[in-house]
Amino acid sequence: MARDAMARGDVYSTASARRTTAIPPRIYLIRGLANVFSQGMDDLGAKLRARGYNATVHEHGAWSTIAAEIVANQRATGGRHQAVVIGHSLGANAVTDIANAVAQQGGTLALAVAFDPTVRQSLAGGARRYVNLFQSNNGWGTQVFAVPGYRGRLENIDLRQEANLTHFNIDKDAGLHNRVIGWIGQAVGSPRGNGRQAAAR
Repeated sequence: MARDAMARGDVYSTASARRTTAIPPRIYLIRGLANVFSQGMDDLGAKLRARGYNATVHEHGAWSTIAAEIVANQRATGGRHQAVVIGHSLGANAVTDIANAVAQQGGTLALAVAFDPTVRQSLAGGARRYVNLFQSNNGWGTQVFAVPGYRGRLENIDLRQEANLTHFNIDKDAGLHNRVIGWIGQAVGSPRGNGRQAAAR
């Protein structure tokens, strides 16, 4: 497993008396319907890569593969690997699926961010912080609910007063992108080793 990861370039080994393996933080962005909508995920991914993060964009049907990869990376690093998952619409639904699947296998996400999920879901675990950016009045978005015993931080931020936003452009909003980038800095630090980024509001 570690050898395959090294071939992909996301595992680094140091020659020392005690061999250690480190996998840099991974950020997974997940598109919605038909893998052609949710282009805001591509835009956000480009912004993150420009800052030095390892950010990749996926279609929502790949959620189980993403969850398995996160768990494998955490097991390979003794639980030290950090992952962030962000999605829009059906991709936002997949964010909760990933968090729950990771929790079932003893893993955790450093951060999960949903842009306007379309179905009511329950979060059982798997995310230290889960932020749901949704609009309760646009005909699509909905809250995410925590099951009893969930120990993470769940925030449902209702953007119903933002008249310029809809289900179809909420993922593209530059202001929301900036907030998410700040949250990522808080969760996993700077990709260039400069410590935590400034707190986002």
